[in-house]
Amino acid sequence: MENEQIKAFYDACQELKGSKIILADAKVSKVLRSIVSSPTLVEIVGDALVGFNLESEMNKCTSVDLEGNQHINLPAEPYRVIALVFSVLTEFDTRKLDLQEFVHQYFSAESLAESFHRFNDEMVDPFCEYLCDWVGFKTKKGEQKNMILDERIQDENDEILEEENEVNSVESLFEDLKIIFNQIKETIKLDTHIKPDRFDDLNITLDALITAIELKNFKILNALLISLNNLLAPIKSVRFYNMELQNRLASFYENYM
Repeated sequence: MENEQIKAFYDACQELKGSKIILADAKVSKVLRSIVSSPTLVEIVGDALVGFNLESEMNKCTSVDLEGNQHINLPAEPYRVIALVFSVLTEFDTRKLDLQEFVHQYFSAESLAESFHRFNDEMVDPFCEYLCDWVGFKTKKGEQKNMILDERIQDENDEILEEENEVNSVESLFEDLKIIFNQIKETIKLDTHIKPDRFDDLNITLDALITAIELKNFKILNALLISLNNLLAPIKSVRFYNMELQNRLASFYENYM
């Protein structure tokens, strides 16, 4: 049973790594649930959190390069890494921290997707490996590493095929857009800087866009997207979702239309 619980945690971390950033919130929650479901992991994380302060640790770990970009340099001690990453994931889950803003701030890259990839490589991977090593999940390290390598190669091949299919899939486009529109709705609901009339216009437009998706009506969809873009332009809280929306549409039209 314990080994199954650890494997569930490991699998949840891999799902987070393999997800798109717009879907990552649910994967973060799954990682945290897998920890809570394992008494062994709960005990390790609990011990690591004794006397831990996230703000203080972030100040110690953050550096700034010559270009003014911030970076997180993980502590050398595994238990401090466990406490730091667990706390950050918890902040995402409770929405005290915005995952996309955090990734953009500390793991700058040419695109938000690449920043998310860096976040997973530099924070999620060590966190997962330290916890798994701590409980002896990787008893045969050589075999485990080969297995992980084979899985990654297969996953990368699968992702390439999946992305090629997704780009050419109208259904996939509609699914992604619906997710983005709903995330925008949730975000603006919490943004107190938006004036009531703009808030109402946004909700009406977003509801109409979701209806257009359900009707699979491209003509209405395209007309409403112009209106949505104008409404979202001055709103900082949704800039990452708007960026993802524009990138998704550009990929679709470039490869499909």
